[in-house]
Amino acid sequence: MKKLLLLLCICSLSNNISAQLKGRVVEKTNDKKEVSAIPGVIVYWHGTSVASTTDDKGLFSLPIVPSTNKLLVRAIGYAADTIFIKDTTKFISIRLKSGLDLNEVEVVYETKATSISFLNPIKLETLNEKYLMKAACCNLSESFETNPSVDISFADAVSGTKQIQMLGLSGKYAQITKENMPYMRGLAGAYGLNFIPGTWIQSIQLSKGAGSVVNGYESFTGQINTELQNPETSDKLHFNTYVNQNARNEYNINLKHRFNEKFAVGLLNHVSYNPIKQDLNNDGFLDIPSGKQYNFLNKYSINTGKGFEAQIGGAYLQDSREGGQTSLSTSNKIAEDSLYKLSIENKKWELYSKTGYVFRKKPGTSTGLQLSYLNHDQKNRYGFSEYKGLQKTFYANYIFQGLIKSSTHGYKVGASFLNDSINESFATLKYQRLEQDIGVFTEYALNIKDRFNMVAGFRADYHNIYRLFFTPRLHIRYAFNTNSILRFSGGKALKTANILSENMNLMPTSRNWIIETSNLNTPYGLNPEIGWNYGLNYTHKLSLNYREAYFTIDLYRTDFKDQIVVDLDFNPQQVWLYNLKGVSFSNTAQFEFGWEVRKRLNIKTAYRYVESKTSYKSGLLQVPLISIHRGFLNLSYETKNKHWLMDGTIQYNGQKRLPSTKVNPAEYQRENYSPNFYQLLGQITYVAKIRQADFHVYLGIENALNYKQSNPIVSSSSAYGPYFDASMIWGPIYGRMLYAGLRYKIK
Repeated sequence: MKKLLLLLCICSLSNNISAQLKGRVVEKTNDKKEVSAIPGVIVYWHGTSVASTTDDKGLFSLPIVPSTNKLLVRAIGYAADTIFIKDTTKFISIRLKSGLDLNEVEVVYETKATSISFLNPIKLETLNEKYLMKAACCNLSESFETNPSVDISFADAVSGTKQIQMLGLSGKYAQITKENMPYMRGLAGAYGLNFIPGTWIQSIQLSKGAGSVVNGYESFTGQINTELQNPETSDKLHFNTYVNQNARNEYNINLKHRFNEKFAVGLLNHVSYNPIKQDLNNDGFLDIPSGKQYNFLNKYSINTGKGFEAQIGGAYLQDSREGGQTSLSTSNKIAEDSLYKLSIENKKWELYSKTGYVFRKKPGTSTGLQLSYLNHDQKNRYGFSEYKGLQKTFYANYIFQGLIKSSTHGYKVGASFLNDSINESFATLKYQRLEQDIGVFTEYALNIKDRFNMVAGFRADYHNIYRLFFTPRLHIRYAFNTNSILRFSGGKALKTANILSENMNLMPTSRNWIIETSNLNTPYGLNPEIGWNYGLNYTHKLSLNYREAYFTIDLYRTDFKDQIVVDLDFNPQQVWLYNLKGVSFSNTAQFEFGWEVRKRLNIKTAYRYVESKTSYKSGLLQVPLISIHRGFLNLSYETKNKHWLMDGTIQYNGQKRLPSTKVNPAEYQRENYSPNFYQLLGQITYVAKIRQADFHVYLGIENALNYKQSNPIVSSSSAYGPYFDASMIWGPIYGRMLYAGLRYKIK
């Protein structure tokens, strides 16, 4: 299989497989003034089945078909229109006029909260703003509560941090990007998902398996890309406030101003507080730390209309938390200076730019440059142990894409540079490293009449530590017909394991860290992680009771050739980290079914099986704290007048293997496996439209069944004893959580 991949992979999947026509559809009155965007408009090329539908902002993106330039636009309640496109590189604006013989307009097509691309060789699922409104989604880490492909859970019992899992592996093996630039790297590994507020997110693109070499060589299990609100298309004003049962309160305000057709600016602001201290399980530790976050982003958008486009931005974040032991809830009075205290403080600022030029006389040809600089300072305290980290990262990525004679053959070439400087210390461990990487990549995309697509990619990198290495990737799509798609993906990945920042959930323990070095010339004295991922996906659309339905089957395997093994089983008082000696793999099978049961009533259900095993010092064992079985059911309903939105999700979490504690004293031992449990969450939203403004009031509940893990902290009464461990978390800590909020938007 490797030889086949190496032969075929000349390049890799890019963000856009083929050239796209982009535009917006709005309503006009007799005086030709724009009134509002029109969602649900069908836009398609004459004589083909290549079609698209506008989203809630009236935006659409449509693959270019060389055989025709005639674009047909159809919408219920509006006069049909036919447009001849002279330049497919321009962003087009289409104005539709209301039908003269209609007193009432009913839009019968509803934008879905999630959509799966049928034309992309990789299974790409897009989660839009409608999806993000289905749950609290206060930040990116909480945006996957209603998604069956990504698991979310608490990282430990004291920090309140949530982590994700994908394809049976930790989230560190997924490439998480922000606007297609690296994001979750280095110090951001533990808390970075909490640093993107939900109201800042325009959409999330979720793909499984080998990712794109255009974005780097680090994707093992897939890519999660977050697109932030764009000043060109976002609301003029978006205000959101939120409060929950723990008194966590948030305030978000997004502002946008368009100076003219070429220049727009956006300002995204977030402030949140956790003011109160609660210990509802009476173990002497705060269930959720108190703290505050200030988060700001300024973004500028330039579009000359002559081919040049640019986005320039800067952001600043300050996040602090305090938790740990409290004398108020301990049975034995403890001196204040002897309490086990937790403090986490992150300060981060960044600058970035994305510039591009579209060659107007050469359809499908463009060039782009991505630049970013990050400075991240982190200081944490766990009892008497302290972690300090400082990261300075510069990233550059140049991409050129074009067509070979026609859209049947496309290509991308480019180069990237990464300069990563990280200094870390924890307890007696101190590390300093500088990683510099220069990479070149190329890709070839073959598209045959929407029936067969292949994207093959190859990347070569020269690393100052690992020297020269190669990353091949391959994606194939075959359409049996317009409703049945089969996809294959395969590729290699490599990454440096950030063993401290990626394992901060193990810092609030009494375990001694032991690093079994294998190469003193590499970071931490450990070799890089290297693995291959292979996957099959079958997606089929059908009609049930005259309503749209779909099902999809995913089969993926990740096979590690080298890995940093985090061994918690060899000794419950130690954390062993060493390079893999044996095998390590993860097999995942998932079935998902979605159906519009009745008008505006949608159901989505899924089941996933995971077999994830690694060779430890104790032998080949199942990876701890990962559910073997997981079930998922989501129901959503919208009333006919669109005033009420209701959503409910129930999750089944199968048993998880727990790290061995059998040599501990009896009172500090845990079971070998966690029990099965269910989680129920839901939300109801009232929507009122006032002229050009939308007003939402929402009320929701998380963990409605009030299921909690009992005694989440091992040896909680003796935090400085040899058996203290706050990392054995397999279920909810807090219990039932009510929340409420409101949104106000001006289009």
